[in-house]
Amino acid sequence: MSNISHSSFLDENPAQVEPPLQPSKSVVVTVSDPRGLHLRSGRDVVRIASRFQARITAANLSRNTNAVDLKSILQLMQLQARQGHSLHLAASGPDADAAIEALCSLF
Repeated sequence: MSNISHSSFLDENPAQVEPPLQPSKSVVVTVSDPRGLHLRSGRDVVRIASRFQARITAANLSRNTNAVDLKSILQLMQLQARQGHSLHLAASGPDADAAIEALCSLF
């Protein structure tokens, strides 16, 4: 039988440390466009969201939808957001605050 010590293996690989939490920000906005969040206005949302490193999602609180990725026009259209609907925008990442601020200006 070999006499291998496992303690050196444990010493070389310290416990994994969790990465620091990314800054996050969320806000609820109301769709003001009489036509709702349609393809043309959705394109603007995706363009703005894509400029940021942050992970940005939205959920339609008025329809109780799951959160979708705002960097995808196909997912954005799944919100079926109409005028007066409330959307929960959330961003996490190094530029989350700036992303939310820029997106709020579209609603």
